[in-house]
Amino acid sequence: MSRQLLPVLLLLLLRASCPWGQEQGARSPSEEPPEEEIPKEDGILVLSRHTLGLALREHPALLVEFYAPWCGHCQALAPEYSKAAAVLAAESTVVTLAKVDGPAQRELAEEFGVTEYPTLKFFRNGNRTHPEEYTGPRDAEGIAEWLRRRVGPSAMRLEDEAAAQALIGGRDLVVIGFFQDLQDEDVATFLALAQDALDITFGLTDRPRLFEQFGLTKDTVVLFKKFDEGRADFPVDEELGLDVGDLSRFLVTHSMRLVTEFNSQTSAKIFAARILNHLLLFVNQTLAAHRELLAGFGEAAPRFRGQVLFVVVDVAADNEHVLQYFGLKAEAAPTLRLVNLETTKKYAPVDGGPVTAASITAFCHAVLNGQVKMPRGAPTARRWPLPGRHWLRSTKTTRTSSLLSWMPQPTSWRPSSCTASLPSSTSQQDQVGRSPCLSSRSPCLSSGD
Repeated sequence: MSRQLLPVLLLLLLRASCPWGQEQGARSPSEEPPEEEIPKEDGILVLSRHTLGLALREHPALLVEFYAPWCGHCQALAPEYSKAAAVLAAESTVVTLAKVDGPAQRELAEEFGVTEYPTLKFFRNGNRTHPEEYTGPRDAEGIAEWLRRRVGPSAMRLEDEAAAQALIGGRDLVVIGFFQDLQDEDVATFLALAQDALDITFGLTDRPRLFEQFGLTKDTVVLFKKFDEGRADFPVDEELGLDVGDLSRFLVTHSMRLVTEFNSQTSAKIFAARILNHLLLFVNQTLAAHRELLAGFGEAAPRFRGQVLFVVVDVAADNEHVLQYFGLKAEAAPTLRLVNLETTKKYAPVDGGPVTAASITAFCHAVLNGQVKMPRGAPTARRWPLPGRHWLRSTKTTRTSSLLSWMPQPTSWRPSSCTASLPSSTSQQDQVGRSPCLSSRSPCLSSGD
């Protein structure tokens, strides 16, 4: 072969081994396709298995809702979720809200162990393997506050008395942690608890001057409140440190008013208080003689704080379901009943005398000391429910510590959810309109059908 032809042949071989398109600057088959742009609906990122990775890379704080289009609970959440996104965007809070259609994106639902809808998971710094389960409220402000306390400080750092007094004066409930060393592990425990106690504002300080101003000589968590005794102190055990369970119980107990009126706004907190004994005073608040009894009821309450929760039920309000549960008529007021949440036993005063601070105190002591027997034939297996709901025998209960959590709480995250499995005879389109899981209140679980 001529030496002059050799370079030409080599050039032809090189061209043959390199696709013509690549010479024109086309992408190599081994290169990744261009990243898909993530669509938005009402300020919420709409994710798929193709775009979740991109969202995690672009957004260091990402809350993702796994929903089902036909789920009534998801439909109820949707406007609040969008409002939360708008609120956080207006504040320039560095957090993004997204959603995933679970039934349509089953690979993602399975990857993250989604068993019911809606399920929300919070991703930090692109960590795909260990998201935090969302356990906060369902309303827009609750969602926003839950996120604020994760992407920002959960407690305000206080440097002087003016800052402390401004914080205390601006809220009904304020908790301040007084720690001599802010690097101590007790501070981490305090801040972790503050992330989830959304109805309380938290502060912390290490300033000796503030210790002196508030009469403290050791590490202490102080609850300031604009009712009852005004302040409650929780000294940190010098040997054992700060126990999150003990502090949580302390805050729940002391953040409650000594006497609470039962209604739709207070019911969730009443049953979240982890106090086993509830003493109910049934009165007709339209009657002056009944209203006069409230003073004695409040007078007896302080000595039983943490043991007995004092609750007023107005028989003139929409509380017929509570009366039914205790087997009472409105005409029976004024009267007392005590119920233990763990045993579900109910007690009534034996003598039926006047309701005074002395008689209330004696009745509570008698029940706590086992000196009062239940009325013959009194039912024990049912619960007194939320206002506006029928009272039904509980079919599912969960235990938290020693407390039987039989009371649905409308502000907590998982009182109800939706199943991904649909009846075979009913189309998803029909289900969207009917929202059966919302109307039936049945648990809605992701079956993977």
